[in-house]
Parts: sequence; C-alpha cells; structure tokens
Amino acid sequence: MRVLVTGGAGYVGSFTVRELCAAGHEVLVVDNLSTGRRAAVGDVPLIVADIRDEAALGQAFGGFKPEAVIHLAGLKSSEESLSQLRTYFEVNVTGTLHVLNESAGHGVEFFVFSSSCAVYGTPHICPVDEQAALRPENPYGETKHISERLIEWYARTTGMRYVNLRYFNAAGAAGDASLGEFAVERSRQLVPMTMRAALGIVPEVQVYGDDYPTPDGTALRDFVHVVDLARAHIASMKALAQGQRAGCINVGQGTPVSVAQLIAEIGKASGREVPMRVVGRRPGDPGLSWADNTLAKEQIGWSPEFGLPDIVATAWAWHSGDPATLR
Repeated sequence: MRVLVTGGAGYVGSFTVRELCAAGHEVLVVDNLSTGRRAAVGDVPLIVADIRDEAALGQAFGGFKPEAVIHLAGLKSSEESLSQLRTYFEVNVTGTLHVLNESAGHGVEFFVFSSSCAVYGTPHICPVDEQAALRPENPYGETKHISERLIEWYARTTGMRYVNLRYFNAAGAAGDASLGEFAVERSRQLVPMTMRAALGIVPEVQVYGDDYPTPDGTALRDFVHVVDLARAHIASMKALAQGQRAGCINVGQGTPVSVAQLIAEIGKASGREVPMRVVGRRPGDPGLSWADNTLAKEQIGWSPEFGLPDIVATAWAWHSGDPATLR
C-alpha cells in the first residue's frame, strides 16, 4: 500500500516509517524538519514541507497518490500551548484541515491520526476508556479534540475510514539503539528531562508537584514503548483495510507509573543517583491518567509487548550512547 506519513521524520514518526517499510509498504514522508531528522528515515523518500503549506501538500499528494495517510505532524507540548495558542491552533488544527482536504481530494481510503490522551484532561475514573468525557485542560488537548471531530466529519461525508489513536506517553528507543528520540533543549518530556539530569547535562530534574492524590504524591502517567506505539499505526491501517470502521482508540500500557517511580527506574538503569527537585505544578497537567486499552485489543488486535523496564533500558542505551540526542 502507498502510505504518506506526515511528521514521519520525528520521534514516533520515524519508528512508524520503519515498521511500515518492514511490512512492505511504499512510504513517502512529509516533514518540515522542525524537530524531525532527515537521518531518522534513512533512504525513505522525504519531502520537506509544512502542513500549513497547501501548495506543497498538494504537490506531495498529487505526485505520490497515497492510498493511506498516517498524520503525525503537529506540536505536542501542553505547557507550551498555553503561551503559543495561535501557533498551536494553526499547526494542529489548520494543518490537519489541509491534510484532510488533500486526502479527500485525492481519494485516500484510510486515515490514521496521532491524537492524545490530553483530550480527556484529568479523567474522573482511571483506567480511562474511550467513552469517558472529553475535557481538555490545555490548548494542546483542545487542538487534538477539534482535529478528531474534523476527521470524523470528513469520514462521514467522503467514506474514508479512520482511526484516531489517543497516545499516552511515548518513550523508549530501538532495542539495538539504532533509533530513538532527539529531544530539543526546550523539551519538557519527563524521560529526556531525567536523562539530562542522569548524564549531568543539567543539574537536576524538576518534578512538577508532589501533592497529588497518589501513593507518592507525584502524578501518575501511562508510558508506552515507542515501538509498540508505531505498531499500533500499522495494526490500525490493517484493520481498516479489512473493513473495520474503528473510531477513537487508546494506545497505552494500561499500567500507572508515578513520576517519582520513573525517575527511580532511570537511576537504577544508569547506576547513578538522579538529582531531583520538587517545584510547583504546571498549569494544564493532569494529576493522573492511564489507559484502558481493551478496545485496541478488540478493534485492531493491538496490545503492548514492552514494559517499563524495556522503556527505561532502551532509552538509557540510546541517550547515554550519544548525549547529543538531548541537546
């Protein structure tokens, strides 16, 4: 199948492209390389373009004629979205609209979207399933919520089949340390922040709040290995091709891990004491959120293969092997 992947040179995107190629699909990557790396996709064809550029998107779609689109391009920081509201809506909403317009105009049959558990905000009940109320607590989550609705309407009116994958927290790297996350210096993701502290790049990792209603007071999260997450896209596309009309699906480990617990696990894997300092809560951060992934198992035949020890070990091997990935 011909598959166009927006954001395919980024973290999750590059792993998804690798899995697509391994499965024998023909792939075209569209990425503006703002956070992605050309080297991450190897010899896979890459068009450097922004999803806000309708003309460039039109040329990419027209030349490649994809049968399926996996749409991962977008901005992803809850904290940053509070101060860059306009940019987040332009990229994540208007950009998605452009991708949908080109998909509809070029007869794309299958559409898989990189959504987020941020659409739930702080769930009333955990594990959270797909029937839970959608209560985004930051502009990032709202952009994903709006994009999901746009996709649903395009699917209703064009017949395109889709899956909105609600990611929990992607982490980890390839088992052979051949591919992983390139975390820009401004990244506020917990794993690269902790790796920086473990490697002495920064003096400490900041913990945003220790007064949540959780066993150790730090927030509870659901970390899913990036390889598992990438495979969820291929499983979604396969299910759609076999006639499944799946909608929104959680993609998470299904097991809560506290911020303090994750930092301790990285300390064990690195053999180093990770300096940490508790600071105030960040606006827009949920106190607890982990997935009920039952629907993913039932609808697309996906379940996670890797657990927290795999996530931590592979991330440490990747980042410690080349600390430049954290700069």
